Amino acid sequence: MNQLITIRDRRQVTIPSKFLQKFGLGVGDKFIIKLDSNQIRLEPLKMKTVDLLSKIQQVVQESNISEAELQKNADRLRHKNAIR
Repeated sequence: MNQLITIRDRRQVTIPSKFLQKFGLGVGDKFIIKLDSNQIRLEPLKMKTVDLLSKIQQVVQESNISEAELQKNADRLRHKNAIR
């Protein structure tokens, strides 16, 4: 999928809606811009977060720790950090 875009006066560009829809992005979402050789790449931060969440879920499933134990530890850490 390719589309020509133009840099406007204030160095702004409009990302076509079909690109935003493909990645489930909207107003306020963020991108990481990378220089890759002679190319500029925009990577949606939202996708990175989803990828990270998937990895966390995989690690938890492989750890054989129960959901109740995870919740108990999360509650303990929240309580400990709230007291400080």
